[in-house]
Amino acid sequence: METEITIDELWKRKFYDCLAMEFSVPSYFEVHHLLVITYMLQTDGYSPEYFPEAVRLLEDFLYEGVCSKQFIKTNQYRIENKKQRKLNQFDWEIDILSISTLNAATYCRDVRHWAENVLHVIKNRKHPAIHFL
Repeated sequence: METEITIDELWKRKFYDCLAMEFSVPSYFEVHHLLVITYMLQTDGYSPEYFPEAVRLLEDFLYEGVCSKQFIKTNQYRIENKKQRKLNQFDWEIDILSISTLNAATYCRDVRHWAENVLHVIKNRKHPAIHFL
């Protein structure tokens, strides 16, 4: 009997594959901070309280030149959403399955493009958990 794989499971498998690649080949690790926060945002991995902060952090990573070491020094907390994830709360244009792992340059470009797209979708939809300053 064949079991149907859900999109949640496909995304999770791809995420773990990307992590394995990043930790195996250092040139892929360059976008690790973008991979993790984008995956968590797209899979509803942050609590409603932390969601707006995570969106701002992704903006800082992408456009303000903040690096993950700076963030870790100033923010020693992460709030993960332990309840059932709501993958369909946004109309995602692309997802983690769009990332190519053929070479580091393509991988880094794809992760950055995915992160920018997720940020764009979130910022252009009215979401009750997002209160931007």
